[in-house]
Amino acid sequence: MYTFLIIMFILLSITMVIVILLQAGKGQGLAGAIGGGMGGGTIFGGRGAADFLSKATTWIAALYMIFAILIGMLYKTEAEEAQKSLIEKRVEQQETMPIPDIPVAPLDNQNTN
Repeated sequence: MYTFLIIMFILLSITMVIVILLQAGKGQGLAGAIGGGMGGGTIFGGRGAADFLSKATTWIAALYMIFAILIGMLYKTEAEEAQKSLIEKRVEQQETMPIPDIPVAPLDNQNTN
């Protein structure tokens, strides 16, 4: 799941960069880039390209933020689980370790000088 989210995040990043770079100021965006500035007969038209690209940028940016939040939450929970499991393993090791038989010297209460 984490790998899928990372791959989608990278693809969204690349797509967002491309869509933003296709947008140019003053009406020279996708209509001018694809049609070579042929005027009103371009694929999206003069204003249609700007509307399409601005909406696409909005949607891609929203998805980008959602994926960023999901990746952050998933990474946080995985890190917490890994940390908990290490701590729990240490506690279990200490609980299951047998107490060593250490010989104890008998107390001599008759120590008189």
